[in-house]
Order: sequence, then C-alpha cells, then structure tokens
Amino acid sequence: MAAGLVCCIALPAARAADADCAAPPPTALSLPAADERVARCNRDVVAARLAVAAAEADLRVALQHPNPSLTLEASNLNPHLGVGSGPLRDKTFDSSIHLDQLIERGGKAELREAQAIANVQAARADVAEQVRLQRLAMRNAFFDLAAAQERMRLQLEFRDLSEQSANASGKRLEAGEVSRAEANRFRLDAARAANDARQAQAERERARLDLAKLLGAESVASQLQVVVAWPDGEPVPPKQGERPDVVAARRRTEAALAGRALARSIATRDVTVGVQADHWPASETNPQGTGISYSVSMSIPLHVRHANEGEAQRARADFDTAQAQLLRAEAAERAERELAEADWRSARERRDRMEREVHPLADDVAKAAEFAYSKGATSVLDLLDARRSLKSVELDEVQALAESAKAWARLVAAQDRYAE
Repeated sequence: MAAGLVCCIALPAARAADADCAAPPPTALSLPAADERVARCNRDVVAARLAVAAAEADLRVALQHPNPSLTLEASNLNPHLGVGSGPLRDKTFDSSIHLDQLIERGGKAELREAQAIANVQAARADVAEQVRLQRLAMRNAFFDLAAAQERMRLQLEFRDLSEQSANASGKRLEAGEVSRAEANRFRLDAARAANDARQAQAERERARLDLAKLLGAESVASQLQVVVAWPDGEPVPPKQGERPDVVAARRRTEAALAGRALARSIATRDVTVGVQADHWPASETNPQGTGISYSVSMSIPLHVRHANEGEAQRARADFDTAQAQLLRAEAAERAERELAEADWRSARERRDRMEREVHPLADDVAKAAEFAYSKGATSVLDLLDARRSLKSVELDEVQALAESAKAWARLVAAQDRYAE
C-alpha cells in the first residue's frame, strides 16, 4: 500500500519536472538561473537520479525475507474405481499439504540490508557528483558564450569602424586627397574585419549550442543570451565534509565490505524447515479407514563439491577494487584542488595585468595614431597597425576574463562538499 502511494505521488512530480524542463530558459540567462536549471534538467543528472530509484528498489528487495513455499499433492488415484462420491474430504485418494520455510543464518539478511543501504547512499552521492561536474561544464560553457558575445560585439564595432574608414577614404580618393593604394588598404582592412565578424558570429552560435545541451534546451539554442558578472574575488571557503565523488567511493567501499562479509556468511548453512499433513480416506483399496498423519522435515545443504569459494573470492576482489577507487578519488580531489588554486591565482594575475597595464597602453597608442593620421603625420599602415593592435588587446582581455572565470569555476567545483 505504501509503495503504491509513493508511486502515485512520484509520477505526477516527475511529469511536472519534465514539463518544467520543457519550458525554455529566460532570454537573458544569468549564472544563478543556469546553475538552478542544470541541477534540474541536465540529462546526466536526471540519469543519476534514476539510478538512485533503482538502488532504492534494490534496498526494498534486500529488506524482504524469503517467502514460504506451499506444496499440495494428490496420490493413490485409481482410474478404475474413480474418486468416489461425497465431499472433497471423503474422496478416495490420498492427499498431502507441505509447507517449507527457508531460515537464513549467519546474519545474511542484515548484511544484505547494510550493503543495499550503502549502495543507496553512494547513488545519492553520485547525483551530487553529477551536479558538480555538469555545473562545472555548464559554467565553462556559460563563460565561453559570454566571451563569444563580447568578441562578436568588438568585431562588429571594428567592422563598422573599418567600413566607415573605407567609405571616407573612397571619398577622399575621388577628391584626389589620397592615393588609390591608401584607399585600397582601408578597403582590404574592412573586408578582413567583415570576415572576422562573421567568424565571431559562428563561434557564438557554437557556444550557444554547447550551453543549450548542458541545460537540456537545444530547441532554443539560437536564442540563448547570457548576462554575466565576471567573478571577482575569492571563492567562498569550502564547508566541512568530503567531495561527492569521495563520499560515493567511500560508501561503495562500505557496500563491498558488507558484500565480503555476506559472501563469507555463505559458509553458515541455511536451514529449510518443513511441516506436512497427510490424509487418506477409506476406499476399496484402503479399507482401514480415514486417517491424518503429520510430519516435520529439515533440509541442510551439503558442501560436498564446493563451499561457494568463488563467491567469496569475487567479494574480496570487489572490496579491494572499491578500496583502490577510494584512494584514487581522495588523491584526485587533493590534486585537483591544489591545481585549481594555482590556476585561479595565475588567471587572476593575467586578467589584472590586461586591465591595468596592457589595455590602457594599447588604447593610448591607438588614439595617438588616429590623431597623428588625421594631421598627416603618420602613414595609413601605422594607423591600421595601431587599430589591429588595439583590437587584438581587447580580444585578449576578453579571453583573459573568460579564462579567469573558468579557473574560478574549477576552484569552486574542486572545493565542493557533500552533506549527506
């Protein structure tokens, strides 16, 4: 009854979640909104939640004790004399009823329960681990799209500037103020800028699709726009506890330990106890009269050919494997955290240097070249070179912002903790 109630409650909730994920994300998508959606709608996270449901079903199976077995038997049937008249009890054939019950010994039921509980806990930690990994992937895609949007804006601005310069030089060529070679250089620069802008648009579309896949929103990929506030400052210090992947590995080690004990408990033989009632009515073949007899039986398996050594050996191997995976997860967590901290420091330094030193210098050089060219004090090559240098610096600054933000995301993911 309780299981049916849970099913009836869970099914509408699952349908509501599916309908919620079918709705497109906001047109102007912020990072908190994307974080919330990836935890609900990412397909890998959804698959991990389904694995939890399977583990919980396994736990329910582990909590179930063996059912008794009922055997009904009819014997001593005579096809020539028939079964006689009267009620079923007076029919002229022997009958018996036999009831068997397996009694488990050696704590097998408790060990199965402990193993199943540990597997459920590991599956739940897997959900948190998938949220951590998919959120990191989504944040990388989010910052990539933000950088692609900014690069496209810069390329469009440079394309417009190049077109304006090409148009102005064309008019000056007609007026005889500049040479054809100088006007052609402006036209060539405008064509290159148009190609760069088109390439930036293609990169933005790819970044949109990458982010949409992680959000489960491919149908609206072409409309995705992100509103980004570049991370600036130290991430929040990690809470107490362990990372989800370490917790999952630890719980699987506990499950393997219970499995090893369960395999060892096979040496403790289970007992099958049976009771039987036999009834024989009076008949021409049995004129002694009606009677009922009772019997009790007990069966014990004999370890003659084997004692389930293979199961015990496999359980030991599974436990050793789980321990090795736990050690690997702990080592990976430490290494990733240290590397993420170093990457974050380095990326912040590059970003700060670009913002404080490189960009202001490139901007000053470009302004000086524009002024000098307007006064006829420099050549068109110097002007175009200064413009390209400024554009390159601005694009590098956008890349530095994105790399710094992604390093921040890796550090946050490396420091993530799981509360059971």
